[in-house]
Amino acid sequence: MTRGLRSRDAPFGGVSNNSPPLDGSSNPPPLPVSGAPYIAYTDLVSGPTSGGENHKGIYLSVFGLNFGTTGVGTTVKMFINDAEVDNYRYLGPSRGRSDVQQLTVQVGALGKQAAGVALPIKVVVNGVASNTNHTFTINPGRILFVDNVKGDDATAVIGDVSHPFRHVQTANLEQGAWGQVRPGDVIVLRGAGTPWTDVGFEGYFMRLRDKSGSAPTGAVASGPIVLMGYPREDAYIRGTVAAGMTGGCVSAINGQTYSGLGQWAVVTNLRIDCEGYDGPISEEIRGNHWRVVNNDLAASTAPTSGGNVPRMAGITGNGFDSVWLGNHIHDIQGSNGECHGVYIDGDGSYEIAYNHIENIRSGNGFQIYVDGGNGSSTCNNVNLHHNLIHDVSKHGINLADGASAGITVYDNVVYQTAVAGLRFNTKTLRGARIYNNTFYATNTNGKQNCGVLTNDWSLSPASVTIENNIFWPSANMRYQGGSVGLGGLGAATDHNLYYGGRGDALGSAVVGDDPMFVNAAGHDFRLTGGSPAIGAGVASVGSVVTTDYALAPRVGPGTDIGAYAH
Repeated sequence: MTRGLRSRDAPFGGVSNNSPPLDGSSNPPPLPVSGAPYIAYTDLVSGPTSGGENHKGIYLSVFGLNFGTTGVGTTVKMFINDAEVDNYRYLGPSRGRSDVQQLTVQVGALGKQAAGVALPIKVVVNGVASNTNHTFTINPGRILFVDNVKGDDATAVIGDVSHPFRHVQTANLEQGAWGQVRPGDVIVLRGAGTPWTDVGFEGYFMRLRDKSGSAPTGAVASGPIVLMGYPREDAYIRGTVAAGMTGGCVSAINGQTYSGLGQWAVVTNLRIDCEGYDGPISEEIRGNHWRVVNNDLAASTAPTSGGNVPRMAGITGNGFDSVWLGNHIHDIQGSNGECHGVYIDGDGSYEIAYNHIENIRSGNGFQIYVDGGNGSSTCNNVNLHHNLIHDVSKHGINLADGASAGITVYDNVVYQTAVAGLRFNTKTLRGARIYNNTFYATNTNGKQNCGVLTNDWSLSPASVTIENNIFWPSANMRYQGGSVGLGGLGAATDHNLYYGGRGDALGSAVVGDDPMFVNAAGHDFRLTGGSPAIGAGVASVGSVVTTDYALAPRVGPGTDIGAYAH
């Protein structure tokens, strides 16, 4: 069984800066308009408009703000290039951040518009239209329904919701829905109340071992391979070692060994709790063009000792055009210090946003660690933004070995971390940008040499710029620390707010007063009207940071410090 290496996390014991974002939007995205609906991201960017349930094509979800609470199909509507979708399936909270809404539809014929063309998506609420920078491309494909209660592989009919397959994948790759699937197809799991415990190829629930999707061109047999949960149902994959799911749940294949396989995949709207070695979702090595959107991902009972102790994350691996948006990643455990919320272990390009990462029991909330064993020795082009990270057994954000160029971290909220809120452990970092994050209640384990900002390796002033952040560690813990420290970074660090800790605040133009959160103890980090963080930031971050954590536009005469704008 071929797996990517998982790091030892030594020595503790997105995209390029000028490239379009990877979430299917244009560059730069338009600013939200107060009170108007706003689309932040989508799960699919292409799919069929025919076949499937009632021959009305695939299900599409969009995520954002101000979609309303009632009136779906009347006062709340979705259009694709001004053609209204056929029917509406869900309006409510997303699986990721609870303040982000989800609107799910079945697209229908869309006026029989041309395939292969990126068409703008629009949500209209009470006559007010949203932004239109996100697109959907009509692309031929078939829909394969799978039901672990009513399905039968022998009688299954592709595209027929009343004649589903029984298995997504079996140990024989020619069987089940996987045996029939081709690029552009969508596998839809039903959630009938019985967890999916099936074991497919090599001890995984589903492994993209012998096939790959492709770019959607509008031609037959083009497009990603999609694994999707049916709208409004709980498609729950429960992978246990005892049942034989030793590999993991959903995984690519080693792209070095199997060139061109295991790529162009979408995983959306699933609940996965997995004990296997590679965890809930693994892109493996060079698993390019994966979209992982709106899933609930856990490893709540993974072994912490014995012969199959995992080293993984809720989402792990590496690849180019990796888009991981709006997932709830929680209760991750396994090998001590080596199982994380999100873990990048090789080079590529990454858009990681709107995720809720919590209760990480055996590692970091977010980690980059590249040791040369997974196809690369450095990691570049990471866009980490608008994530909520808390209750972490190690560091909140860990930029470790191999973290290199094009790394941007902004508009994240990080709190209740056992060690540092932000840790550096890399000698290859250059040009990283750390803007407008809020770090609170870090270093809860009381480690004396650790700060809310920690550095354990060589960093030069050109390595990173740290601006407009709030750093509030646990009571009387240090602002900066580590085996090397951050003394040489003062020239590249300015306009940050430090409060509640001890030691020297790093950089210039320091704000040293209480940020006056709405309710720090209740983890409401919005700024009250008299906050010294208001207007105290440097405005040059505006080329990157256009909205705050809550997706409010950052406008006005001054730039606020922290993840929230007032």
